[in-house]
Amino acid sequence: IITNCIILGRAEGFALSNPPHLALIDGLGNGVGYGSVLLSVAFIRELFGSGSIFGFSVIPESAYAAGYEDMGIMMLAPAAFIIIGLMAWLQKYLANSRKS
Repeated sequence: IITNCIILGRAEGFALSNPPHLALIDGLGNGVGYGSVLLSVAFIRELFGSGSIFGFSVIPESAYAAGYEDMGIMMLAPAAFIIIGLMAWLQKYLANSRKS
């Protein structure tokens, strides 16, 4: 719900001061960007939270035999905030390292 509000609020703000074709391109770009972030967060949470992707086990059984346990916290809502924070940190770190 919040993502929809962010997209709509930004789209409205941009559309007020730009022609429709630019507003359309901006809206599509932002929608794809926010969607890719949500899919990335979901992928990471599913991988580390249950050890599977689309119901297929990704973590080998040998890892479980060696003592690996799924991170149950990744399936909870706060994990999404942690992942988004880590993604923002990584993006900022990479941007700063390119400047140097």
